[in-house]
Amino acid sequence: MKEEIKFLLKRAKSFFRDAKYDYENRDYDLAMFHIEQAIQLLIKAKLLDLKGSYERTHSIRRLLSELSDLIESNRIREFIRENKKILRDLERAYISSRYYYEEFFPDEVENAMKIYRELRDILWRE
Repeated sequence: MKEEIKFLLKRAKSFFRDAKYDYENRDYDLAMFHIEQAIQLLIKAKLLDLKGSYERTHSIRRLLSELSDLIESNRIREFIRENKKILRDLERAYISSRYYYEEFFPDEVENAMKIYRELRDILWRE
């Protein structure tokens, strides 16, 4: 595995660790931001693994769509369809972390954590 892929996966794990800390401390907006970053890096690492590059975007849905074009299984498309709302919430968390405040609630963070784990297992099952 390329060093850059290992780096992205390690960074994703660190962002997720930070999200758990934020959640425990009731910083739900930061938790969502960190989960968004973790998911973004999981996807970018897989794109790098499969095709050697990834689109320079912060849109999780766009990155997942690109990934679904590369993987023959419908699992990624199903994942997008099943998690459309929370994926949109995560993209909002990324934008709001920089430009304005948006409130998130514990159940939204819990759902985001769940889809991080699910996506990690889909993309990086070993």
